[in-house]
Amino acid sequence: MTRPLLAIVGPTCTGKSSLAVSLARHLGAAELLSADSRQLRRGLRVGTCAPTAEELGGVRCHLLDLAEPGQPFSVADWVTAAHAALDGVERRNAVGVVVGGTGLYVTALVDGFDFGRAAPDPERRAARAALASEPGGLARLAEELRERDPAGFAAVDVRNPRRVVRALEILDARGGSLVDARGADGRAAVLVGLDVDAEVHAEWLHRRVFGMFRSGALLEEAERAIRGGVGVTALAASGIGYAEAIDVIEGRRSPAAAAASALHRTTRYAKAQRTYFRRDGRIHWLRPDILSAGELLASATRLAVEGGVTPGEPATQSASSP
Repeated sequence: MTRPLLAIVGPTCTGKSSLAVSLARHLGAAELLSADSRQLRRGLRVGTCAPTAEELGGVRCHLLDLAEPGQPFSVADWVTAAHAALDGVERRNAVGVVVGGTGLYVTALVDGFDFGRAAPDPERRAARAALASEPGGLARLAEELRERDPAGFAAVDVRNPRRVVRALEILDARGGSLVDARGADGRAAVLVGLDVDAEVHAEWLHRRVFGMFRSGALLEEAERAIRGGVGVTALAASGIGYAEAIDVIEGRRSPAAAAASALHRTTRYAKAQRTYFRRDGRIHWLRPDILSAGELLASATRLAVEGGVTPGEPATQSASSP
């Protein structure tokens, strides 16, 4: 019997990874799966806020370093990799703890969206992409989606042109509703969301983003990537902060101005994440700015256990276990 997953979701910089590690240790046999479209980029840890070995403290974390910067990597690719990782987790009788803020990844894994059977029509995709770039064009596409699929419309981030276009492609290929594309290979899951007061979050985001630039760690990582052959276009597209770091390296901005720009973009990104996750009524929300670390762990553990998220007897691991 497939064991339910535990998913820790929410806006960036709300303590998701920290809670996931604490839960993995508390549960005793659990492994993390990163649901972050930036952390899958190989060699980019600082700007993507990927968990370090020290932060993981021996807890196994999958789905990091899956693709080179600039290498095409779709939601379907991530779901395939997630299922492969979960096969190993289950062989070891462990709990899979999905952690991250890329909402479409989590939705695709839990609800089992069938991306593989909806191949895009290149000409229609190009036409829709061109329309989305025009003033009012994205709103027109979103309205088409709403009219064609009122039930599935609520699950799509209509501020994201690529996701709107992809949703329409799935409808073109399958007909019916996006809801009908669910369940092909879904997973039972307990969804726990973390969020904090707006002023507190602003302070946390400022501390994180400005800290990356003040320490020099982000600039060092960007320079190392460029020396290693990563193109500046691919690097800039690998996560918020890299385009700003490139500007500093090439003398177009001061570190302080670059940090301010990256903070503005990160704040907008966090708002979009919050909007996406708040649409899902299955998520149990917790407040790490109100609860102590111990209370947060206890609340999340209670939700996990009530939802059937418990490890089995530990399996014997061989030296070749992934």
